[in-house]
Formats: sequence, C-alpha cells, structure tokens
Amino acid sequence: MQYAVVLGTVVATQANPSLKGLRLTVLQACNRNKERFGSPFVAVDPMGVRHGDLVIWVGKREASLAVDGAKVSNMLPIDAAVTGWVDAVG
Repeated sequence: MQYAVVLGTVVATQANPSLKGLRLTVLQACNRNKERFGSPFVAVDPMGVRHGDLVIWVGKREASLAVDGAKVSNMLPIDAAVTGWVDAVG
C-alpha cells in the first residue's frame, strides 16, 4: 500500500483525448504519519479527494485498471491513480 497526501488539483488546457472527463490531482508520497518524501506527482482521481486528504494510490499498469470501466481498454496513458481514502491508521 502506498500512501500520499493530496496537494491540489491540475487544470490541463490540452490533454490526451482518452483522459477527457477524468480529474487530475497532485499527490505527495508520504508514510502513514504524513511525513512526506520524494517529489509531487500527478494522479488520476476517480474518487473526488480533497486537499490535505491522506489517500492510497497505485502506479504503473494498475493505475489504468483503477479507473472505472477503464474506458474500454486498460491502456489509458496514466502512471498513477488514487484508489482510496485513509480514515485512520492503526
């Protein structure tokens, strides 16, 4: 499981047509205590997360599978996708 904190959203004036209607968000990788590391990155957000939320995410091929219906094929040009909110860490 990979954790990240939501930093904001992305507005793209030009994007791959297959991404039309998908929300893009900026994430920062972190540990379960929200201690950040690495560089921020953009992920597809099929869930509607908000700034400051602690989320879990997937990358690589699993990212395209995380999008609802995967838009006919599983070959969407995405590298990361939000898969859930973290309510509490035990």
